[in-house]
Amino acid sequence: MPESRRTPDFQLILERALRRRPMSRRRFLQRSGQGAALLSVPAILAACGIGGQATPRPRPTEQVGRMVFGNWPLYIDIDEETGEYPTLQAFTERTGIEVDYRETINDNEEFFGIIQPDLAAGNPTGYDLIAPTDWLIERLIRLKYIEELDQAKLPTVFANMQDIYRDPWYDPGNRYSAPWVAGVVGIGYNPDLTGRPITTFDDLLDPAFAGQVGMFSEMRDTMCLTLLSLGIDPETATVEDAQRAQAKLLEPAQRGQFRAFYGNDYYDQLAAGNLAVTMAWGGDVSQMKLYDNDAVEFVVPDAGGMLYVDNMCIPKNAPGYIDAHLMMDFWYELDNAAPLIEYIGYFSPVNGIRERVLEDSQAARDEGDDEWADQLAVIAETVVPTPEMLEQLHSYPILDEEAERAWNDLFNEVVSG
Repeated sequence: MPESRRTPDFQLILERALRRRPMSRRRFLQRSGQGAALLSVPAILAACGIGGQATPRPRPTEQVGRMVFGNWPLYIDIDEETGEYPTLQAFTERTGIEVDYRETINDNEEFFGIIQPDLAAGNPTGYDLIAPTDWLIERLIRLKYIEELDQAKLPTVFANMQDIYRDPWYDPGNRYSAPWVAGVVGIGYNPDLTGRPITTFDDLLDPAFAGQVGMFSEMRDTMCLTLLSLGIDPETATVEDAQRAQAKLLEPAQRGQFRAFYGNDYYDQLAAGNLAVTMAWGGDVSQMKLYDNDAVEFVVPDAGGMLYVDNMCIPKNAPGYIDAHLMMDFWYELDNAAPLIEYIGYFSPVNGIRERVLEDSQAARDEGDDEWADQLAVIAETVVPTPEMLEQLHSYPILDEEAERAWNDLFNEVVSG
């Protein structure tokens, strides 16, 4: 990469990256005291958006100098030796804004249940920036729970955003959110435990794997993969279709087919060999193969998988409104997007990311680090979905409150067995 393209921030990140390798998720969660009990507050009542709308307050017009960012576990680059976040340090050095980064989203509904009472009461949630999944963004917009963005303060976001992320179904015009990363909901499995390749959703229901199957606690993920296995497009599915999906899941749930319904905590169970097969996020399995269990595989079921986009947004009445804009814009610079995506391995919404990762792979090879160069070369092929990938993937349905309540009631019966 030409030296002129390396900003001071990127130099800082690169120097730290030379001694950084991604930490295994299991070791990180053990060290931070997080895992299956990361969040335990029930969110069922909040799942349908029960509650009022936040009372709007005047938006801040000045930078606060500090902010709280709530995100999913292991969704940012980290220096394993120090436990620090190199890109966040670069952001603070540039802007003077101190960032309290919290890995507090284990499940969208669960997290919504935690912040919803404050949002309904018009109180700050304690977060200035959060990164929920696309369908929850749609709900937050509908309930007027997140701030409209000042797009004039996001020049890099709108200059560098890939076209497939513009004007999305859940946020027309990108008025309230900007993509963080995207990924695929499919199936992860351990061939040593299954004894055969896994290709279909119905493999999750095979009695041969009873008690060794993981499902997602996210209603939309589990119900939508089930709908696809029935030949039903989730985007146009009705309550009657959801009833068919429930019927397919209820019998295996009642006979003990599923070990548990997981949020992000399924990862450790699959890596440790406690699950033979499970619903999974593709980026997680990529990390697992490299750092925790190289036997695991990921597959998009033959009937299709789900494409999700996790998005940065600002909760209503957040004091760090200006600070959050600066952070959102920061992540759309290639110098900052590359270290992030090279660490977590998901789809990046930033233009030019594949070419930059390949350049970094060559730079690592020039430094004599062939192992890291090879890993980056693999990552470069997965950071942008191909047209062939997109043909296999579907979006979530838009559910009004009545339909969402009905779907949740059906799914809760499955979870309770």
